[in-house]
Amino acid sequence: MKVRDTVRRVVARARAAAQSYGHTLLGLPFVRRFRGLQLRRMRPLADGRQRGQAIVRYYWDRFLETHRADIRGRCLEVGSQLSIHRFGGPAVTASDAIDVTRHGHDITMAADLSRADGLASDSYDCFIVPFTMHLIYDVEAALYHSVRVLKPGGVLLVNFPSVDYYFPRGLDMGTGQTLFMFWWFTPIQVDNLLRRAGLTAGDYHVRVDGNLFARVAYQMNMPAEELSREELEHEDEGHPLIISVRAVKPADWRAKRPEYKDPWLPHATPDHWNPVTGHYPEP
Repeated sequence: MKVRDTVRRVVARARAAAQSYGHTLLGLPFVRRFRGLQLRRMRPLADGRQRGQAIVRYYWDRFLETHRADIRGRCLEVGSQLSIHRFGGPAVTASDAIDVTRHGHDITMAADLSRADGLASDSYDCFIVPFTMHLIYDVEAALYHSVRVLKPGGVLLVNFPSVDYYFPRGLDMGTGQTLFMFWWFTPIQVDNLLRRAGLTAGDYHVRVDGNLFARVAYQMNMPAEELSREELEHEDEGHPLIISVRAVKPADWRAKRPEYKDPWLPHATPDHWNPVTGHYPEP
């Protein structure tokens, strides 16, 4: 026991000395300046090329993992069926994917979510809507249809980005339709949208993820792997990065369909996003 206690004390002293040395080193002016060099730039790291897992995807995957039990029965997802099968697994009995065009083999229906009158009501046990609402001008109509297609007691898992890149000419993602970014959301804005969609406070839960550094790092195209756990897990509601919502359709849901609103769109050649070359043009 004495030998073990001695070893523990030695290890503890060594750890304390290393931490003290590390803090001293990181506090030196030239070291602080060197660490900040990668952020003193006018273009994101790697010109926007995909490197590792995006920070917003880290938060969203964690949210879906938390609510894995909701992804069951007949499921619908926007853009693909990846999350359905990754997190639902054998609990899923049937699955569909919706997007504006059939750009992928797993897209089973082509429809604009904000004009989805053709989709049957009360059809799905779970609807996953990832990274979509900021690209839809008539977000109230899209949220209305997202709830409408659920069975009573069905679960909507949806996110609302608070910060993202902006493409003034739109973005060509190879889906057959140019995407435009219309919104960046705040938590109070999301609460109001949910209530206007016929939901009450007891029908949904809002999770806000992010902090000042996570926002900056995401804008700079730093992957989640380059952030420490503390930098990722620290929560600061004053600097949200992504807002994730779990909403349950009440049995007596009777929301009125909102009046449709159409956007003005610019006539311009859209930007192209490419995971290899990035989305910034050559200087």
